[in-house]
Amino acid sequence: MTKPVSSAAYTFANQTSTIPLSYLDTNFGQLTSEINDLNNYSNYVADTGTANAVLLNYPSGITTTTIATGCQLQFKAANANTGTSTLTVQVNASTILAATTILNEDGTSLSANEILSGGIYSVVYNGTNWILSGGGGSSGASAGGFLYENTQTLTQNYTITTGKNAMCAGNVTVASGVTLTIPSGSRWVIV
Repeated sequence: MTKPVSSAAYTFANQTSTIPLSYLDTNFGQLTSEINDLNNYSNYVADTGTANAVLLNYPSGITTTTIATGCQLQFKAANANTGTSTLTVQVNASTILAATTILNEDGTSLSANEILSGGIYSVVYNGTNWILSGGGGSSGASAGGFLYENTQTLTQNYTITTGKNAMCAGNVTVASGVTLTIPSGSRWVIV
């Protein structure tokens, strides 16, 4: 369904005669259908999958049977990923979109720790793959592309993506027992 909705089945404001109550049933039926359409769903759901296999199981009452291109979903990750990852969408334990690859916005496969346990992520379906589009309650935050924040302590093992660099601002600490891996050719800069 495209938004905004341009009309309802029946309108009542200018009616001058008696209107059958069945018209209201039709309108409320249409409204309920739109609310329960997963393509219009705006709340996050908890991931119940494993590392590298995100599983989103929406409750019964959701009427969606297919995922449309442009559908955006949010989830709270149960696990940190260790590499290439997929996302499966279910409604009441019935699969409506089988395991589909999650890619970065630049089209590359996910590397380890791009999804962190407890982080809230947003993905958009492009008709073929899910595109990870920000989020990550455990990672840094952006203020409209102008200001970037980072935590002061790294609390989970992390490997910088091969071919990429990383930076932090301020005094930072790598917690005891935690490893930050910097691949050959990559750099970690503290400003």
